[in-house]
This record gives sequence, structure tokens and C-alpha cells, in this order.
Amino acid sequence: MKKSILIAAVLMSGVAMAAPVANTNFSPIATEIQEAKVKIEPDALPEPVKTAIANDASVSSLTISEAWQWATPEGTYQFKVVFDNGTEDKLSKKYDQEGNEIKE
Repeated sequence: MKKSILIAAVLMSGVAMAAPVANTNFSPIATEIQEAKVKIEPDALPEPVKTAIANDASVSSLTISEAWQWATPEGTYQFKVVFDNGTEDKLSKKYDQEGNEIKE
């Protein structure tokens, strides 16, 4: 009887002392989305996006400092264009491949 109580006590204390295991599983979807975003040269932007920028009075006179491209789940592309407006907080806009601005 004493042995069975002692064994139960040892097992319970072992379970109580067990270190928690951290969950290190990361979502593969988030990784794929980050990897699909590619920095491109401003000259590589599609013509409809360049035309939309040229026709937008708020950004047509600004210099493009960065351009990014990524694929959407629908199989199209979207673009983020970062403009140098002379301040620390740069202006950025998103466009679809037809040159339509994506408002968030």
C-alpha cells in the first residue's frame, strides 16, 4: 500500500514539474506571402501603373524610391510604390496590374 501511494506521488510530482513545450509551428501561408513579395525596379512597373502615377497630380512630381510586386490568390499582381516626398514618412500607394489604385 505504501509503495503504491509513493509511486503515485512520484508520478504526480513528475507531471507537475514537466516543462511546458512551446508551440513553434508557424503558418506556411504567411511565409509564402512574405516570400512572394518582390522588390522591383521602378522601370519594371507595368505601363498601366506608370500611366496611373503620371495622371495622379498628388504623386506625378515625386520620385519613386521603391517598388514592390506580389501575386494575389486570384493569379493577378499588385504593386506597392513608395514615393520620396521629402519627409521621413514616405508616401506609398498600392495599385493593381491595370493601374487602379487600391485604397485600404
